[in-house]
Amino acid sequence: MRFEKNVEAPDEPAHGRAERPLGPAAPQRRPTKCPLPMTRPRRYPTRLGCLLLCLAVGHTIRSETVTLTSAADTSLVESAPDNNLGGEPFVPAGVTQNRTRAHGLFRFDFTGQIPPQATVLSATLVLQVTGQPSAGYMAAAFDLHRLLKPWGEGTNTAQFSNHPGIGAPATTNDATWNMRFAFTTNAWTVPGASPTNDYAPAISAQQFVYDVGNSPYVFGPTPSLTADVQAWVDHPDSNFGWLLMADDETANFTARRFGSREDPNNAPQLTVEFIPPLRLLTPRLAGGRFSFTFPAAAGQTGTVEFCTTLAGSDWTALTNFVGSATATNLVVSDPILGPQRFYRVVTTNAAGP
Repeated sequence: MRFEKNVEAPDEPAHGRAERPLGPAAPQRRPTKCPLPMTRPRRYPTRLGCLLLCLAVGHTIRSETVTLTSAADTSLVESAPDNNLGGEPFVPAGVTQNRTRAHGLFRFDFTGQIPPQATVLSATLVLQVTGQPSAGYMAAAFDLHRLLKPWGEGTNTAQFSNHPGIGAPATTNDATWNMRFAFTTNAWTVPGASPTNDYAPAISAQQFVYDVGNSPYVFGPTPSLTADVQAWVDHPDSNFGWLLMADDETANFTARRFGSREDPNNAPQLTVEFIPPLRLLTPRLAGGRFSFTFPAAAGQTGTVEFCTTLAGSDWTALTNFVGSATATNLVVSDPILGPQRFYRVVTTNAAGP
C-alpha cells in the first residue's frame, strides 16, 4: 500500500484505541482519499523495526468454509493396464484377492471457490466405500499422496457387466495403469505411478478402511493435507490432486470401491476452511501518524515491511508479528517521516510456511 503525505484523516484513535505517540503531532486538516495498493508476497524477513503494532479491540476474523466435489477422478487398474474407468460411478483402490493393485486418483478445482492468496486453515476429504470383495475383505489403512504430474480422467465405463472394475480400452489422453495420457508419450515413470517421480512419497493423510457399512471415511484434517491445498491455491498449475492406495500392497483382499463424482450420492467431498486474502482495513492519517489494520489467522506470523519507491525491491522490515490464539485484526501505526511510503505485509500461513 502507498501513503502520500498530503493525504490526511481526522485525529481519531482507530477502533477506540489510544496509541502511544512515536513522534510530534501534526496539524489537523480535512480528510481526502488515498490510493492504497497492497501486495502479499511469501518471503519472510525477520529484522525488527520501530513500528507500533498491537491488537485491535473488538474485531475478529471470520473464516469461510467451502465443500467441493471432485472435478476429476479415475483409477489405475493393474489387471487391465491399458483400460480406463473415468466414467464409472466408483474408483477402485487397494489390492484384490488375486493380488492385483488399483490406485485411485482424485482432483479438486478451487477456481472461483477459494480466492488466490487465501490462507488455508484446514482440509478434510470424505470418501464413501460403495463396494468390497465378495469373497471377504481385509480391513486396511489407505494413504493419500500428492500427485506430481498431470493425468487424464477419461470417460470410459466397463465393457462387461461381470467385470465392472476393469473399465474399457482407453482412448486418447485417458489415464491407465501404464499411461498418464493414453496414446501419447506421457507414461507413468513405472506402471501404476512411482513415488518421488509421479507422486510425493510422504503420506498427506491416512485412514483405516473397513466395509461399506462404516462409511463415510474421513481423511484429515492433517498439516500435510492442508499444506497440499494451500500449495494448489497458491500455484493452481501444480494441482494434480491425490493418489489413493493401500498402505500395505503385499496384503490382498484390501480392494474397495470408492464413490466417484459420477455417483452424486457418494461423490468425494473436500471441505476447506480458509481465511480470505489480506485486505486493508481502516487506513487513516491522524496526529502525524499513518495507520492501517489487517487480518491475521490464529498463530499466524509475519513481517510488516516498507519502502519509499516501487522502482526497486529494497523493502525494509518494520516489525515482526505473532498472531494470537484466535484469528484477529492487527493494527499498524507508523510516524510520517517522508513524502511517501509503501507498505506490505509478508505472512506465513497459520498451517505452516
